[in-house]
Amino acid sequence: MIDFQNMPLKEQQPIRKIGILGLGKTGIASIKLALRNNIQTYIFDDKSENVPAEFINLFLVYTKWPWNELDAVVFSPGVPTYLPKPHNAALLSKKFNVPIISDVELVIKLQTESKWVAITGTNGKSTTTALTAHILKSSGKLVSVGGNLGTSMAELDSPGKDGIRVVELSSYQLEITPSLNPDVSAILNLSPDHLDRHGSMKNYAAAKAAAIKNVKSEGLIILGNDSSLLKLLPDEYTCQLHQITQTDTPHTTQQNFALSGSHNAENAAVAASICRYFDVSEQQINEAILSFEGLPHRLQLVASCNLGGNQLRVINDSKATNDAAASKALSSFKHIFWCAGGLAKENQLTNCIEQLSEVERVYLYGSSRGLFQSELSGSVPIKLAKNLEDATTKAFSDAKKLTIENRVDSFVLLSPAAASFDSYENFEARGKKFSDLAKKLCQQVNNMEAC
Repeated sequence: MIDFQNMPLKEQQPIRKIGILGLGKTGIASIKLALRNNIQTYIFDDKSENVPAEFINLFLVYTKWPWNELDAVVFSPGVPTYLPKPHNAALLSKKFNVPIISDVELVIKLQTESKWVAITGTNGKSTTTALTAHILKSSGKLVSVGGNLGTSMAELDSPGKDGIRVVELSSYQLEITPSLNPDVSAILNLSPDHLDRHGSMKNYAAAKAAAIKNVKSEGLIILGNDSSLLKLLPDEYTCQLHQITQTDTPHTTQQNFALSGSHNAENAAVAASICRYFDVSEQQINEAILSFEGLPHRLQLVASCNLGGNQLRVINDSKATNDAAASKALSSFKHIFWCAGGLAKENQLTNCIEQLSEVERVYLYGSSRGLFQSELSGSVPIKLAKNLEDATTKAFSDAKKLTIENRVDSFVLLSPAAASFDSYENFEARGKKFSDLAKKLCQQVNNMEAC
């Protein structure tokens, strides 16, 4: 394992020459930022078709880069640094003592002004990041929001010295952002995830702990309400520490459907605590929470229909790609018809099994179907489906029947507890497929009701 945190850039050395590996959104944003700062740039992607025509003159096979002259090499999040197998460029970086950095590190080095808020955790970090930025913006602050949320920080304009950067950081990014020195840093929770990339829970936890390693002395560390997170604290720190309790949750949280569930109450508590640090008033926080629309594919209400005075609602939680995330959704609603499956990240649904009291039936599809069936057998009624469309149609039909016969509200929930790559390019494509079908099914019911 390469200890990237101990491979920092030389403090006063300007960045004059870099390599950029991986030319997705993060890589392209890094290229543009480097060129705006007159940095000589070499680029490479293992898929040659990913090289944009406008940057073809910068393309050079990484083995031919002038490694002894490079100040750093920017790795996109998808490029493995040491596991499951290090990219050969990682081995070259070690050989020539060239730091591997993230796009976030590049921004830190090139745009020193503005305050920083770093948010990480296994689950809930996207919602918390978006909600924090929404509250800050609503209160009149200048804000740039991005990172693992979807927009590279390198793509965003600086909010200026009085502005605030709110950045969601993944464990991959944290490993290679050694200069992170935020004003506020929050770790929401920690459960097994991405162990194929980190090798062990110990390594994964160490990557997350980097978020709070160097918080400014006048800054603030925020931890979720799990006492085990205290183990992640650095040996020495001089900033404030706040661990979340129920009293931190703004009272309007329960009025916003996009923030359903106890996990979102905690997410809101973290976002509010961050905003309180920046002197946002309780009134401003509560008003902003009411206007927060939530994130696509995260407990997103995508369709609903009225069945004799009761509601059948369809919830897209496609971003729940692991057991812990899906269990949060299962604890958020009543009379749930649960669609689950895909490419399993883990062999157990331990957390989900603890949250089955409101699940009427589960509909299993995808490559994990047999594994999940074995895990859930005897705990909840199960129907097997050919694919996501089949699962959704079956779940909708059963939810409709229960709603009409029992006169209760019901929920068709896609919360897969698995990755999407066995059938879809990403969780967004999976969520869109589910949402489009849900809207059609609800529209058919609404049309019949109107007849």
